[in-house]
Amino acid sequence: MDTDTGEWLGPLLETLSYGIELVSAFILVIGSLVFVWTVGAGLLSPSISVTTALQRGRLKLGTYILAALEFLIVADILFTIVHRTLDDVIVLAIVAGVRTVVSYFLGKEIEALSQEESEAIGVRRRPDSGPSTA
Repeated sequence: MDTDTGEWLGPLLETLSYGIELVSAFILVIGSLVFVWTVGAGLLSPSISVTTALQRGRLKLGTYILAALEFLIVADILFTIVHRTLDDVIVLAIVAGVRTVVSYFLGKEIEALSQEESEAIGVRRRPDSGPSTA
């Protein structure tokens, strides 16, 4: 890469990294609002228990958190491309590792909550296919 390209590519990637972090923050804010709306609507419905309302809210919020985590990993990778010090690579590895572990377990929890919700409304899920009616 020649010096002319390096002069504008680094700041561009860094700006993109910050932009992607902003997208992630926006996703988290929207997810929080959806959580409050879902739980609030559930609590106002006489046919839905508090536990069910909270479970539905957690399911939706967890999905938003997973999406935001994926964006944050991309932003970290772009930032590390620009700042290639050993310290930055180590920090990226640790942060990406933690975020990946959190994403994995959050995904498992969302899957379990989704299956519980499906069973509660009378839909069974088979491990190898989409939903089927009971």
